[in-house]
Amino acid sequence: MRAVLVRRSPDVHTLKGVAEALPVEDATFDAVVISSAWHWFEQPAATNEMARVLRDGGSLFVMWNGFSRCVAWLAPIIALRESPDDDGKRPRGWAADVGNESGFDIESQVEVDWTWTRSVEELVALFGTYSGAIIRTDEQCREMETELRARLDDVAVHGVLEIPMTVRGTIARRRART
Repeated sequence: MRAVLVRRSPDVHTLKGVAEALPVEDATFDAVVISSAWHWFEQPAATNEMARVLRDGGSLFVMWNGFSRCVAWLAPIIALRESPDDDGKRPRGWAADVGNESGFDIESQVEVDWTWTRSVEELVALFGTYSGAIIRTDEQCREMETELRARLDDVAVHGVLEIPMTVRGTIARRRART
């Protein structure tokens, strides 16, 4: 992702690092924004690192963007992206647990519904990027894509779908250091 950012915005300064060890000084930022990645971070190390790099009063935004879970026709489609034999699967949620000792106070939980217009082929390609698909064999991926394409074709209009989406997340504020 960093390579794409640099290619598209060459004036942007980028750093190489991980959530648990950011290559910046203490109290460097006013905001830290995480999109659909919190479940990959080692906790509590990542939360502590976010607290370290934020200035007092700084904001932590932890967001997830995904298919709306309350839409009945989407449930069997969403299930196709999950691999039942994924031993490394991490639990997903819609709220960040920043813990009481982290230096954060939760300000709010947010939820915003929106609609994403995509072709059947775009959604099939998207599903190939999910961890539940990546760990499958080539044959299993082809089977998933065939089943997904058939299910999407059943609900698409002229090959296009209006996908109900929801952004959910947690907004927390960095407490003053004592």
